Amino acid sequence: MKMKELRANLRKKILGAIRKGRIEQRDGVYRFSEKLGSIPRGTVVIGKRVVYGYPKIMRIFSLSEGVNRNLHAGDVWVEEKIDGFNLRVLKEGGKIYAISRGGFLDYFATEKVSADERIHAFFRDHPSQVIYMEMIGNTPYTEPNKKFDVKYYIFDLGNGKTRFLGPDYRKKLCGEYGLGCIPFFGKIKKSNIKELKRIAVSVDKRGGEGIVMKQHLPRKVLKYIVPSSEIRDLAENSHMIFDMPTGFMKQRVFRSAISISELGLNKKKYDARMGEALHKNLYSIVTDDGEVSEKFEIIVKKKKTWEKVLEHMSSEVMIEVDSEKREKGGIRIKFRKIYKKGSRRVRRAIEGYGQTD
Repeated sequence: MKMKELRANLRKKILGAIRKGRIEQRDGVYRFSEKLGSIPRGTVVIGKRVVYGYPKIMRIFSLSEGVNRNLHAGDVWVEEKIDGFNLRVLKEGGKIYAISRGGFLDYFATEKVSADERIHAFFRDHPSQVIYMEMIGNTPYTEPNKKFDVKYYIFDLGNGKTRFLGPDYRKKLCGEYGLGCIPFFGKIKKSNIKELKRIAVSVDKRGGEGIVMKQHLPRKVLKYIVPSSEIRDLAENSHMIFDMPTGFMKQRVFRSAISISELGLNKKKYDARMGEALHKNLYSIVTDDGEVSEKFEIIVKKKKTWEKVLEHMSSEVMIEVDSEKREKGGIRIKFRKIYKKGSRRVRRAIEGYGQTD
């Protein structure tokens, strides 16, 4: 990064933050590890580009009251919320970069998006834009998939700061370049709560995560998670009870109770699913060897890509590679993330160690 090419006031802020350890440099990217004035956490500086961290989206618990309280009068664009790997994609200095929500250069995602000619075509015509997307499938962070390798869904296009294109224009651009766009449910009136609830129930029934409601100029964004997604999160992570952040479980139990009631869903049915979810993966670890882990599967073209992914993940959890096989599409790697704290506590319990309350 050439500091002299940045605006003087921004350069001064960045240099001061670097000295204080609030900005770190890795792989040629300067990352804001915390908020700095009006500059959000996750902001990155790559070459001459400063790309802000994506703004936090307000979550609402009650669909009807949340919409009435937080959106202005007028139309609302309703989109599907996809549970994936959140990325910012940009082109700088002739190269494409994929940046994680936390502001890290992600070598895996960069390899994937760089191989997509549609992405290159978009940036040839719109070099100053930043693509905001969710990636799903066989990534180092999402559930493995047998039907496809990876897919991405674009949920915003913007200038990398605080200006974003309207949902209708974004949808048009994605269509022109054949880019994967987040599914739209349409544009409805803010007052049409009945339709919003109908959409939420349909998303819940087919196993989706939730909906996002957007208004443009002034920009307002809300997210609403459906109860089946909350219960599924609990089921998939119940074995990581000692490793998840404080409040992970109680927040989902609480939020799902509100939405089940508001959407008029079958309480007995959802209560039974909730109880099963809380124990689902716990049974497997207490009857096995007590290992608390998650399984992942990825395909990379370059060995260096995997080495960089491993370097980043190994600072957080223990990685155990189960298999590594070269095939036509690249190198297929199956691995586990092992959570040491949870594994230790579970093993002590099943080995007979006690605890004084």
